[in-house]
Amino acid sequence: MDLEFIFNHVISGYLPIMALLILYFIILKSFGDRSSKGHIILTFIFSFYLVGVLSATGVCLKANFSPRFSLLPFIDMIRGPKDAILNVILFLPLGIFLPLLYEQYNSLSKVLLLGFLFSLSIEIIQMFGFGTTDINDLITNTFGAVLGYGVYELLSRSFSDSLVGKFQTKGKYSFYEPVILWTITILIMLTIQLYIYNILFASKMSGEIQKW
Repeated sequence: MDLEFIFNHVISGYLPIMALLILYFIILKSFGDRSSKGHIILTFIFSFYLVGVLSATGVCLKANFSPRFSLLPFIDMIRGPKDAILNVILFLPLGIFLPLLYEQYNSLSKVLLLGFLFSLSIEIIQMFGFGTTDINDLITNTFGAVLGYGVYELLSRSFSDSLVGKFQTKGKYSFYEPVILWTITILIMLTIQLYIYNILFASKMSGEIQKW
């Protein structure tokens, strides 16, 4: 897929996500939640990143169940290291966003688990014609999230706790927030996003399934 194709789907998916986030934070405020401005702004950036991940992996097209599998680990990494490197880079920001936004994810094991589950959900969805379900993607994506957490740990040593606290939420529901956000983003990318894309970029829609 070319960058314009991905960007158009990112825009189409992010518009409804942005509207829902605005509503979400308004509701939280009405219940007395005191999320910082830094956390709110970074959550919008994080959601934009999530939409970008799904668009880049093809989870933005019409479903057509035609599963293709690649279940031999490491072989494709050796034959084509470029894809492996890109997969690591794709999920590296996830390992930074999670602990920076949510105190409960300031843990290597939790970042590893969520990185694995996020990647696994993409691989399952790809059975419906969005690409190849590849165990190597699962491995490299998860490693990317872990590597991102390592980057966060190194960078956080240079900043005070008060600075990190401007972005981080410590609420009891913070453990579930990124999971809910990811799930809603997937649902929107598979439904509403398609209609918005058709409205905004209808002239470019023909033949995109073949491009992917």
